[in-house]
Amino acid sequence: MNKKVSILAVLTAALSLPLFSQVSVDPSDKFYTMVESWGIRGIINEVPPIRPYPLANVKEILDTVIKNGDAYDTEIANLLYEDIFKHSWHVEAGADYALSQKKEDSDPAELDSMLYVYPALEGDFYLFDDFVSVGYHLGWAARNIEDESRFLPIYTNSMHDSIQDPASIGPMNVYLDMNNSLAVGKKNMFMQAGIYRTGYGPYLNQGLALNDSAYHCANLSFTYMNGRLSYAHQLSMIGATSSYSGDSGTLAPDKILAFHALEYGFTDQFSASYYETIVYGKRFDASYLLPVPFMVAQGIGGCNDNLQMGILLKYRPVKGVLWATDIFVDDIDVNKLAKLSIDSKNRIAFKTGLVYTPENSFCTRANLNYTFVTPYTYSHWEYDDEKTASISAGTKNYQNYTNNGINMGTAFAPNSDAINLTLDFRPVSRLGIKVSSTFMRHANVCESLTDDEAFAYLCAEPGVYSTDGSVNTHSMMADSSSSNGTHVDTAWDKLNFLNQEHTMYVIQTGIQAEYTFATRKKTHVSFRAGYTFEYIQRYGVNTNMYPGGSVTISEDKKYYTYNGISYPKNAESVSKIVSLARSEWESSLVNKINSYYTAGITVRF
Repeated sequence: MNKKVSILAVLTAALSLPLFSQVSVDPSDKFYTMVESWGIRGIINEVPPIRPYPLANVKEILDTVIKNGDAYDTEIANLLYEDIFKHSWHVEAGADYALSQKKEDSDPAELDSMLYVYPALEGDFYLFDDFVSVGYHLGWAARNIEDESRFLPIYTNSMHDSIQDPASIGPMNVYLDMNNSLAVGKKNMFMQAGIYRTGYGPYLNQGLALNDSAYHCANLSFTYMNGRLSYAHQLSMIGATSSYSGDSGTLAPDKILAFHALEYGFTDQFSASYYETIVYGKRFDASYLLPVPFMVAQGIGGCNDNLQMGILLKYRPVKGVLWATDIFVDDIDVNKLAKLSIDSKNRIAFKTGLVYTPENSFCTRANLNYTFVTPYTYSHWEYDDEKTASISAGTKNYQNYTNNGINMGTAFAPNSDAINLTLDFRPVSRLGIKVSSTFMRHANVCESLTDDEAFAYLCAEPGVYSTDGSVNTHSMMADSSSSNGTHVDTAWDKLNFLNQEHTMYVIQTGIQAEYTFATRKKTHVSFRAGYTFEYIQRYGVNTNMYPGGSVTISEDKKYYTYNGISYPKNAESVSKIVSLARSEWESSLVNKINSYYTAGITVRF
């Protein structure tokens, strides 16, 4: 073994260890980035389909790397093994200071700042020779600003599970920020339960079905692995929110996500997976616990639940390179596809890209991918009364693809696409650097509505229908004369993918760095800093175009009133009012230049 390589490996691994905190609870833990690298380079072959992993599987992965990896990988795995399995608990105290600078067109820039403090007791331990494992993160998140999203780039999820019901201590809002997991079974067959974030697929923190960065939920899962075959099944208890806004202040229980995936590795280089998800609520359906197709199971109850299915393909053409493609299908018009036409209600999320993890390089990982999400994907309607298909301002949505109002799949809104490049560097042993750049497009599908459709939204009661083009914008309207409601023709008959007149363009470029050193008595200290530049052209595209309650009809039903002006009740007036509403929405669009700065420290002992 080359002595210089060995020393560098030990130093880099030792100084990186504080980044690995709690592998059995947090699917975004840096351990999973290492697992991705080891898998792409062929050092390990079999890992559970769903993150996070039980300790028994973590131990097996590290044992395999210690046995088969090169000097760098072996030293990292050895030190991780010691950190995880010889120290069952840690106390961690972290603090971040965030500064945002936002400027709209010619207006002066606005400065805002936030202090974030998050102490925690966390750890992992196992019992009965790995048969039972437990992970826990018992923490709090305190910040002096209630709305954390003000310090996050657009379409970015918070990495803390702390969004509601805070206690006030002086100037700070203090939230619970806790997760836990319990796993029972063997390495190839186990059950797992707890409250934690969960991820699926090769794109860490960017999954289409289960996104590691989405809000946590209560999970019960089963996993079976046998050589090239694996099967995973998960039931997640999630939170329902307002069908109109997704505001977590309207939170309600009894919403459930079921997920299962079957994967087969045809060769050492190529594998294919088929998965299904279904979202439903206000009841418990035991059929979704069974290892049967959800497409069949939902037919027993009337096919009224929100079903999705997907295909995930992974191919390693050469050592260190992964090409992965994920196709998430929410709805599809089979009849038009048979006629070779895609101009219909094809609600699909798609992601493809390359991940490169070279050996013995200062660039440890490169990820280039492209994502698109067609209109109305992840969205779904909900009725207050199924018999009359009624929708009100208080309707809770138990079927859209959100938990606590946060998308469980990609953070990008429907009718968007994006190209992302992420590079991880370690130029010196104590310094880790991540550089990321994203170019995204998004348009509001409501801009494609006909005048009559748009007018129906303007005449509706306030707070009933969203027209902001987000996951809250769905394709059905209430109909008191039918139990099926009324569908919006434009949403069902046309695709309208990014063909609107006004497109919002987003450019994000960021750099994050972390410097870590170890002190005596196994105490680790990490300093970090980051900067993200964001340019948004036509910000406001993602706001309501046709807010309800804008139009009233006179008692004699002869006039419409809009903005205090009356118009005769005819088709010409409808077009005139819709044009005025559209013009007001267009006039609100602005260009924004945002800068986000962060600096923080974490002490772990």
